[in-house]
Amino acid sequence: MGTTLKNIAEHGTVEKKIHKIVDSMGADVAYQFMNWAQANVELDRVDKPSVIYILPPAGELDFGWAQVKDRPDAQIAFVAPTDFDFDGEENDDIIEQMKRLCIRFVKTLNESGLFEQIEGKQPYRVLYDYLDRNVTGIVIEPKLKEEEGILICGDSELRTEDVLENGGD
Repeated sequence: MGTTLKNIAEHGTVEKKIHKIVDSMGADVAYQFMNWAQANVELDRVDKPSVIYILPPAGELDFGWAQVKDRPDAQIAFVAPTDFDFDGEENDDIIEQMKRLCIRFVKTLNESGLFEQIEGKQPYRVLYDYLDRNVTGIVIEPKLKEEEGILICGDSELRTEDVLENGGD
């Protein structure tokens, strides 16, 4: 009998890898995975700097000899709550803090070995007055490229970190 996955959402997806990276950054950083409409609502509950992995709108599946690697068109936001009546200097300080959170994230991602290194120029957009919640930050759109993807040499499409229902037999 073939091996089946318990629940693909619990396994080695790109999102789970990003979540693992953010978790390794410490308790002072929150993590969210959602689309922009959900982020607009959920950010009301955020009280510390957050990394938001936005549901990718598209990407590529890179088929190789023994595995398929996912390459989503990622949008990753780095935001912090702010007061409504802040001045430009305070806003600039928050943006600079979020740039440093972004740098910390990319450094952690590069050290993780889960994705190809993010190098070179990474354009960012300032996220200010986009959402109903008073948050300030930046958004980058890196091309994430998995180092290890879904194994396709066998009867099942698995990732090395997938949990199998029958213990891997």
